[in-house]
Amino acid sequence: LGLMVASMLAALMSSLASVFNSTSTIFTMDVWRRVRPSASERELVNVGRLATLVTTVLGLLWVPLVRELKAGLYVYTHKVMAYLAPPITVVFLGGVLWPRANAAGASACLASGLV
Repeated sequence: LGLMVASMLAALMSSLASVFNSTSTIFTMDVWRRVRPSASERELVNVGRLATLVTTVLGLLWVPLVRELKAGLYVYTHKVMAYLAPPITVVFLGGVLWPRANAAGASACLASGLV
């Protein structure tokens, strides 16, 4: 039983580390570098750490909301995916199947699909 609990916690920690790493990298490299192209490596590391902290705090603030759900976390997760999956699928398939697809069209599709 102890080995099973340890492996489940290790998987959870790995998943969280992956989310935090991806979030901080996307924000730092795709957003912050455009805002400040001359940012030093030290500044980028600090911005990445701050992005990780903000992501963690937002996740912790979300917990009470999820707790109050009557249907449960499983149903909530599937409802969220039901909103997110169609526009992402359309953008992916459009990019693969239509040669004239571009970034502006993909952004417009995601923005209008999520509204």
